[in-house]
Amino acid sequence: MSLMAKPVEGIQAFPEGENMLFWGASIEGPQNTPYSGQRYKLTLEFPNEYPNKPPTVLFTTPIFHPNIDFSGRICLDILKDQWSSVYSVETILLSLQSLLGEPNK
Repeated sequence: MSLMAKPVEGIQAFPEGENMLFWGASIEGPQNTPYSGQRYKLTLEFPNEYPNKPPTVLFTTPIFHPNIDFSGRICLDILKDQWSSVYSVETILLSLQSLLGEPNK
């Protein structure tokens, strides 16, 4: 796990306190979508087996979306069976931002 090397507009991620396995993050809703103009907070909890296993990512800001349940759990293949150790925190957050604008069926 690594800190984002350079800022990417619309996303932020950072360790919460001393525990490097628990991060806070935020993403801006994509333009021209119902989520535009909103900032959503998330948590990322990295397992000890990271990067071989994906982090648990949850929306903490309430959101209505077909791929996010009422507890903030996300249905996204790269966070489950399509996980690859090459995915970074930046990749995860950009994928989530994209998912907001283009829900999966």
